[in-house]
Amino acid sequence: MLGRKKDVVYKTLATKKKATSLQKLSSELETPMPTLLKTIKKLESDGLVEIYYGQKKASIMIKAKTLEDYM
Repeated sequence: MLGRKKDVVYKTLATKKKATSLQKLSSELETPMPTLLKTIKKLESDGLVEIYYGQKKASIMIKAKTLEDYM
């Protein structure tokens, strides 16, 4: 089941083509933020997403790594 969640989260991020906030993604996927963050951390360890932590605001931004990032 976790693999399916990871696929859905990654595909959603990859179609956005820019960073999005954890709060916005949580709302869009109708998933609690702690659960979503856990899935995103696993995607980060797989090298599929980048996580940015806001300096001025308490925000977390996520961006999917795509083939364009490596070219």
